[in-house]
Amino acid sequence: VYHLGELGRLAAFDSKSGSEVWSIELRDLFDAEIPEYGYSESVHIEGDRLYCCPAGKKGYMVCLDKHNGKLIWANTEIPGTVGFSSLIIFDHGGHRQISGLSSNSLFGVDLNTGKLLWQTEYENSRSNNVADPIYHKGYVFASSGYGKGSLLLRLNASGNGITPEKEWQTELMDNQHGGVILHDGYLYGAGQNARGWFCLDFQTGTQIWNTSGKGSLTYADHMLYCLDERGIMTLVKATSEKYEAVSVFEVPDGGEGMHWAHPVVCGARLYIRHQDKLFAYDISDQ
Repeated sequence: VYHLGELGRLAAFDSKSGSEVWSIELRDLFDAEIPEYGYSESVHIEGDRLYCCPAGKKGYMVCLDKHNGKLIWANTEIPGTVGFSSLIIFDHGGHRQISGLSSNSLFGVDLNTGKLLWQTEYENSRSNNVADPIYHKGYVFASSGYGKGSLLLRLNASGNGITPEKEWQTELMDNQHGGVILHDGYLYGAGQNARGWFCLDFQTGTQIWNTSGKGSLTYADHMLYCLDERGIMTLVKATSEKYEAVSVFEVPDGGEGMHWAHPVVCGARLYIRHQDKLFAYDISDQ
């Protein structure tokens, strides 16, 4: 089990005993400053390697040996500071790439060498890009809050190079941190400042439907599990035809403050966390 704390302490733990195997301080090793909201990404594991973004002078993105935390490569070409989103991995243009968002850019890096393959400016008024990007068939989608909106890039591969080209951009669905789901050619997510829940066409950015609310969501079995910031969980059919809520309930005794933690579906259970409370719901069809 790998854990990155808000102050930059990265540690590996034995999943059975819970004992610590190794730990490092990203701030010290890569000359990084603590982000305004702390480190909040989920580290990415592939094979024997671990990938994360200290956003330091000696490494914005780094690749480590997951068994001991030793450095394999560090990329210092990526502009900006911590963006707060997590990285994604995909194959395109003859490269296995790892892509993410810094405070002011959307970028792609060669997974094996750490070389910057492409990047484009992408910054909102608060310099924090939180929602994870999405890759699909040669395109990369990103969405950001504070009026920035959503962007779709086409990745044009030529020889050993990759050039990003804007396919479309819209102020609709300026997703603050609730995440976006791509399903059957349509994007689902929430905008900021009462813009509501959206369904957009992935290829064109055209709004298909819109309804009130704002929160985080996940997908399972053709359904969207939409958790409103007020603690209202709504089960919505994942369809572009119309917004159709199947059921709704309020999280009991959720405590104070906004519900910002993303819901999780695993097996036949729905997990919802808020503050110091964790709720588990049976969502089996029995």
